[in-house]
Amino acid sequence: MHNMTLPNRQLIYFLVYKNLQLKYKHSMLGFMWSFLHPFFYLLIFNFVFSKAFSQIEHYSLFVISGLIFWVYFSGSCNSLSQTFIRNAQLIKSLNVNKILYALSEQGAELFGFLSGFILFLILMIYLGMPLQWNILWIIPIILLFSIFCLALGLILASLNVFFRDIGILWNTLNPALFYLSPIAYSIDIIPLEYRLYFKLNPIYHFLFVIRNVLYEGISPSFIHLVYCTVITTITLLLGVLIYRKTNNGFISNL
Repeated sequence: MHNMTLPNRQLIYFLVYKNLQLKYKHSMLGFMWSFLHPFFYLLIFNFVFSKAFSQIEHYSLFVISGLIFWVYFSGSCNSLSQTFIRNAQLIKSLNVNKILYALSEQGAELFGFLSGFILFLILMIYLGMPLQWNILWIIPIILLFSIFCLALGLILASLNVFFRDIGILWNTLNPALFYLSPIAYSIDIIPLEYRLYFKLNPIYHFLFVIRNVLYEGISPSFIHLVYCTVITTITLLLGVLIYRKTNNGFISNL
């Protein structure tokens, strides 16, 4: 990526701007939706679950620390799964590396996420987030999580060109994955014999290190940070492999 030519950089900037413009076109609140979308979920979870999970201290902070990252993950994968299809005309007319379209899609999602995240930091401080130097760990965690989202999205996008069922299947599985991720609840409520299945969900390990930093105010668990790094590396290698195997057939299938 470091050998990227200036025209390619300009194309990424243009596509990021185009994606943001399309996402918030005719929207009066614009980037505020990056804050309001998860905030509405927080209100619902507080109303429905706060009494049921009263053993979780600072329940609002617990939920929001995971929820904002889930919304980012879901939005990234949903957008990326359609990126090659959505940019079919550009792909057919411009002779550039098609992975740039995925990079620009992720760039737009990251920009939206960071816009909302700044507001959430203020809210989380109000809700009792510990303010310590350990919070700086969130920077490499966001970077690692973004690469994971990009890698998984690249897999979905590449396969979706040939099998449009992939995008439909992902949208079907997405809500199930949400409830299988300990966002509104603690994994402690899951019976011991079933916890292993929940820990097979890669989102679980990211949530663990995110909550270490934002909810508990401590450094991220080393073992879970290793898990996240390994998961991201394997997903990225798989994403690049699938993209390389399929990208030459994009034009004839778009």
